[in-house]
Amino acid sequence: MIAFSHYDVALLSRALWMTLVLSVAGGVAGLAGGVALACLRMARGRLLAPLRWLAAGYVQVVRRVPFIVTLYIVFFLTGMAGLDVSGTTVALWAIGLIAAGYIAEIVHGGVNSVPADQIEAAVTLNLPLLARWRYVIVPRALPVIVPPAVGYLVLFIKDTALASQVGVLELNQAGVILSNRGLPTVQVFLAVLGLYFAISYPLTRLSRMLEKRLAIS
Repeated sequence: MIAFSHYDVALLSRALWMTLVLSVAGGVAGLAGGVALACLRMARGRLLAPLRWLAAGYVQVVRRVPFIVTLYIVFFLTGMAGLDVSGTTVALWAIGLIAAGYIAEIVHGGVNSVPADQIEAAVTLNLPLLARWRYVIVPRALPVIVPPAVGYLVLFIKDTALASQVGVLELNQAGVILSNRGLPTVQVFLAVLGLYFAISYPLTRLSRMLEKRLAIS
């Protein structure tokens, strides 16, 4: 086994922090955007039809485009627009755009899983719209939404490795740098693998715990 120098540990620590930032901030942005898109897809009324179609089209397109393609599109569009943004900002925007599409589909499916007769009963009881969502729809949709949403975010942590394509120092890029410096490649990437596992495993446990608690409730 190799002994990492102070420089190596500092490099891996910076890369680990950046991977965490991309995962958490991108996930939060994707969650906010996904909920907004899901609400637009479920909006009723002729005046909101264009927004409903636009949201549905966005979800269908984004979910079929590889992350690396979205990353390049955001990178080149910001350059063409003359925006002076960092590679980290570009990566966060790309992650948020992709995550929003997937989270929107998960939320939409969860809400649609609520039995129609329960919603009709709430309408019959003249419950206000917000009360319907708070007491009827959300409690029954959450057990369907939370596990796949957290599971998706865990899988998406791996895609942050592609952020190195726009100059972001994340874990995979740190491993490449250390390997190019002459450190044994296998040991370096075993360390990188361990750091990815350290990020992903708690989220996996959280997903299972939430699934059990929501199922009980």
